[in-house]
Amino acid sequence: MESRFSRRQILKLMGLSLCSPAFSKLAVAADTPWVLGFGSCMDTRKNQSFWETLNARSFSHFAFLGDNLYPERDTLIGLETAYQKLGLSEGLKKLRERVSVSAIWDDHDFGADNADASLPFRRESLALFRIFWTQDYASDDDGIYSSQMFEHQGRKIHLILLDARFNRTAYESPKKLDSNLTSSKPFEPSLLGARQWEWLEAELNRPADLKIIGSSIQVLSAEHRFEKWMNYPDEYERLVGILGRISAPTLILSGDRHLHEISKKQLVSGRALYDFTSSGFNKAEGLSRFERNKLRVQRNLDDGFGEVQIRWVDNVAYVSMSMIDKTGEVRFTHSDFVV
Repeated sequence: MESRFSRRQILKLMGLSLCSPAFSKLAVAADTPWVLGFGSCMDTRKNQSFWETLNARSFSHFAFLGDNLYPERDTLIGLETAYQKLGLSEGLKKLRERVSVSAIWDDHDFGADNADASLPFRRESLALFRIFWTQDYASDDDGIYSSQMFEHQGRKIHLILLDARFNRTAYESPKKLDSNLTSSKPFEPSLLGARQWEWLEAELNRPADLKIIGSSIQVLSAEHRFEKWMNYPDEYERLVGILGRISAPTLILSGDRHLHEISKKQLVSGRALYDFTSSGFNKAEGLSRFERNKLRVQRNLDDGFGEVQIRWVDNVAYVSMSMIDKTGEVRFTHSDFVV
């Protein structure tokens, strides 16, 4: 009789973990994981000791999720100078020589703190980003969002990197911000913009065994007062709704918050959605210890970066999410089947 349980349910009922001998017998002996390194918030004015640890590890790909530099002034000249300084980083040069690299921006490497589409030099910022981060982009003129498809042991891993800056509007209406301002048009806050949404929905419908979405700001954590997807509730609901409906399982990676944490949300569809935040190559901040997050399953407040290891049991992704500090110590790991 055919089993009524999925492979994931059977393993959980048996109490098996990836490191257990029984699980090892089920897995392929020569199984080598696909490894994605990622992080955000890197200040070239601060200590760069994390590079030695980062470059000692083996990655299949590495993704920078924003605030990859911090200009001393929020001006175009300040941004140009910061790129010049980042270009001198021997650690980054070494990484790019041995591993494929992709990147998105957040507010500081876009041009100014909490900047949006009203940034006066956003076109110039776009040009600077594309010159420095040489990669393929989905649009010639609508921002820096992109995607890549990787193959691992006959399965497809689809990495989708979003641009949450170039088309972003304020999330509060001008009327709410200033009662003296009036407008005949209804205010509709936008995070991604219409063209990026059209592209994203098409990307999410492409066949893959696992989708990984990179966002410069947190998607699931919603209780803090800083930038997050929940500031744009319509777009948050739209994204989460799509991820609950598509056939491919999805993992979200994010940055920005100067902490490292994993959030988990149970969707109406029954799917568990993870958002793994890694923020602070060298800018993790102790103040983040006071942030509430009812969806949190792991947290660390030290400098470091994130690492995602993907293995396959049958056609199911077994994902291990680890935060690694600048000395190379693994500060937390959370593993689960992503279905």
